[in-house]
Amino acid sequence: MKGIFTCKKYFFYCLCLFVSTVWATDGYALNGRDIALKVEQVDVSSTSSMTTIMLVTRGNQQLLRHMTIRKKKYPDGEKQLIRFLEPSDVRDTAYLTWTYKDIRKDDDMWIFMPAEAMVRRLSGGGKKGSFMRSDYANEDMSKREVDEDTYTYLGDEKLGGIDCHVIEAAPVLPDKTNYLKRRIWVRKDISLPAKIDYYDKSANQAKELVFGGYKEIQGIWTSTRQRMRTPASGSETLMEIREIDYNRELADDIFQQQDLKR
Repeated sequence: MKGIFTCKKYFFYCLCLFVSTVWATDGYALNGRDIALKVEQVDVSSTSSMTTIMLVTRGNQQLLRHMTIRKKKYPDGEKQLIRFLEPSDVRDTAYLTWTYKDIRKDDDMWIFMPAEAMVRRLSGGGKKGSFMRSDYANEDMSKREVDEDTYTYLGDEKLGGIDCHVIEAAPVLPDKTNYLKRRIWVRKDISLPAKIDYYDKSANQAKELVFGGYKEIQGIWTSTRQRMRTPASGSETLMEIREIDYNRELADDIFQQQDLKR
């Protein structure tokens, strides 16, 4: 009887050890959506204000843009204002975006072009267009809600020597986006993307976005550099944050269409 009891006790110990080991493994404990939520939760700020440069390289040609980006979170979504400062031919051009947590509700996007002296609303097709002649689409510049996609966990791999989770995101509403899917490498240490591959509706890789310049700013891990590359054309766009301030008070009225002309 003592031997049987000892065997049962040993079996129970091994079972507990096995279960705890399996659940400690990220690949089992996490699914794709869990990883996407961890990325979402890194930025705990209520607002952000940044000064950014954008350098577009296409063959021997380069376009340099200076802009400010202001964001503010609301209970039902997020509002973002992008305003260009330099060069003179794009100065005061502004993009205003309202994104909503309710994925059934279309996000709102407006653009102010000083030459036209009018505010224009961008429809679904306009959101898929190029952002200021860069490798980014207009839709790439606005926040994407976690629930706008379904996720598949593809496993773990190293990227540039950094341990990453790899997930695939497919849109719940395919007609609203340029992309069939996105493959995302998420750093395990700080839960920020390291790389995103974008696939077009023919399942070909359309673009590659690589992140860098990671810094902890005001307690929030931030990627201060991004490079979007379009393999088919060989063009690329570098986006670099020069200054950023989290949780600065931002007035609600700067995120209104009528403010774009100021």
